[in-house]
Amino acid sequence: MARSFEVKLTGSPEALVEKAKRAAAENNAAFRGDTQAGSFSGGGVEGSYRINGDVVAVTVSKKPFYAPWSVVESYVREFFI
Repeated sequence: MARSFEVKLTGSPEALVEKAKRAAAENNAAFRGDTQAGSFSGGGVEGSYRINGDVVAVTVSKKPFYAPWSVVESYVREFFI
């Protein structure tokens, strides 16, 4: 079961993508994408994102069965704020 949430952009899409790429590299995760859309994976979590104006729509499509959704969302949000 997938879960989606939105994150308000606080800077430019370019800065967000660079920050997310850096965070992924530091956390042994994968981040593929650009200022419009992309995907990420790491730690048993997989998902995608789409940037529309000043909102990032994030969908988590896979997570470890033992991890609560609240923890997964919090972890993923860190890549996008």
